[in-house]
Amino acid sequence: MEIIANVQNLCKSYGQSEILKNCCLTLNKGEIYSILGVNGAGKTTLMKLLLGLQKPDSGTICVFGKNIAERNSYLSDIGSMIEFPTFYEHLGAEKNLEIHLSYLQKKANISNIIQKVGLSEAAGKPVSQYSLGMKQRLGIARAIIHAPKLLILDEPMNGLDPVAITEMRTLLLSLALEGITILLSSHIISEVLNTSDKIGVMTGGRISEEFSVREKTPEYREKLETQIIKILKEDSHGMDET
Repeated sequence: MEIIANVQNLCKSYGQSEILKNCCLTLNKGEIYSILGVNGAGKTTLMKLLLGLQKPDSGTICVFGKNIAERNSYLSDIGSMIEFPTFYEHLGAEKNLEIHLSYLQKKANISNIIQKVGLSEAAGKPVSQYSLGMKQRLGIARAIIHAPKLLILDEPMNGLDPVAITEMRTLLLSLALEGITILLSSHIISEVLNTSDKIGVMTGGRISEEFSVREKTPEYREKLETQIIKILKEDSHGMDET
């Protein structure tokens, strides 16, 4: 399988707090890889390092076959939504995406992207009138409008109602079928099991356990969910003690 991103022995600290400790991760083309972890586990930090928004203390990050420390132009092939997406609230979806494309100096069929994320009926309304789920979908639209090869999404299902979660799952699965590699973080274990090809459980500043989710039977998902919850509970108790 083609490797899209590879992280080796990544370390990152903030002051005296060590967030990532020899963290390793491999992303293959067209797969959905989900990171699960308790708050403060380092999920967002890892994503920011992949995007070059922060620099690691040590370790290597290779994206599309090259070390990101040695290149400047790899971000044009990555789409991202880190933490809560922000927009020009007085403008609609179409205008927000037009502005984003102008920053990137790229062109795209905005109407098609808006339709793909299910915002056609609200495209002309100001974003200030959007629900949280609609803003999340617009964030996805902004992340994919330049046809990236890698999509990095921090909590894309955060705050969504059950209907919006189902719609988001359908969208992510369709993007993966188009060959886009997706790295996402989430707190919703059951939904991650429905969406992902692989799950990495982050504890102790690294991906401590990795599971394949190719098998989608209810029995397998239930067994895997129990196993993951046990790992996360142990990590949560360990963080409380420190």
